[in-house]
Amino acid sequence: MTAMTDKPSNTTSRPPHQRVAAKSARATTSRRKPGPAATARHDDKLTAILRTAAQQFASRGYEATSLDMIADQLGMHKATLYHYVNNKESILYQCLVKSFGDLDRIMDRMHDRSIPVQDRLREFVRSLAAAQNNDFGRCQVLVGSRPLDTSAGAEIQQFKRRLDHTVRDLVTEGIADGTFRPCHPGMVSAMLFGALNWVPRWYSEQGKFSIQDVADNFLDTLVNGIAGTRR
Repeated sequence: MTAMTDKPSNTTSRPPHQRVAAKSARATTSRRKPGPAATARHDDKLTAILRTAAQQFASRGYEATSLDMIADQLGMHKATLYHYVNNKESILYQCLVKSFGDLDRIMDRMHDRSIPVQDRLREFVRSLAAAQNNDFGRCQVLVGSRPLDTSAGAEIQQFKRRLDHTVRDLVTEGIADGTFRPCHPGMVSAMLFGALNWVPRWYSEQGKFSIQDVADNFLDTLVNGIAGTRR
């Protein structure tokens, strides 16, 4: 994940997290593979580093967060950090990839027309809201891919375009079968993402609503509107 060039041509169609996994696997073929326990420890430590970095990026800002700060927060020496990551940019890239979670699988489910289109849209909105409001998701929303180099940033933006097109396609399908009234799918998607992207700035798990409550309320308002019946 940390090296973002020299990708084999047969991996370019994969989502970022799958390319990262493939690159990590290739990197270990040239040396003796560690045992399962050592691999698990390494992965756990890497996840802890990324989670701590995501929290710091979201709260302090990317530019204001140094590797020293991340290492201090973890109680480790900065030199130890380099056993797991190459630089701050590679950390951000991996955090953004992790922010997508299972959304790739969720997008595949959106093609299942045996499920009513409104139910699929609700599942997508709930999944997106959950993904955006964990440590990695907040980092993605609040920091974004702008600090990354061109190729890495383009990968992140491409995935986000797929999310947008998923909503557009669902709305278009719903219009065609009469579930939704005629409207502009692109505007609906922009409104939905605009609302959801603001949630990490104010949402608290200690508040009155769960993140699924927020997602459901947003979708119900979007689909049903707020206009009452005139007497």
